[in-house]
Amino acid sequence: MGTIINFILGWIVSAIAVWLALKIFPGKQKAESITGAFITALIGAIIFWVFKVVEIPFGTVIAILVWLYALRKIQGVGWLGAAVIAVLVYIINAIFGFFFPTLL
Repeated sequence: MGTIINFILGWIVSAIAVWLALKIFPGKQKAESITGAFITALIGAIIFWVFKVVEIPFGTVIAILVWLYALRKIQGVGWLGAAVIAVLVYIINAIFGFFFPTLL
């Protein structure tokens, strides 16, 4: 039960981070809404979970590349745009982790 609650809380926090990153990133992304952010965060969580379960060499690097590709397709941005959004999400999540360490 605790794992499900942790997943849901992590998903909500990540979706908020994605949404904020999409608001900060200039341009019109396809799924800039909070719903689009939840979908993007869920797909990212699934990608990283699959690569964690599979345990292949360089799995984290491959998962990052797959997530960048997914960001490109979901948000309708290029590789550079996806990379900037990913960095923004990482920074925002780090800030959340600093202020809410027990939540993440």
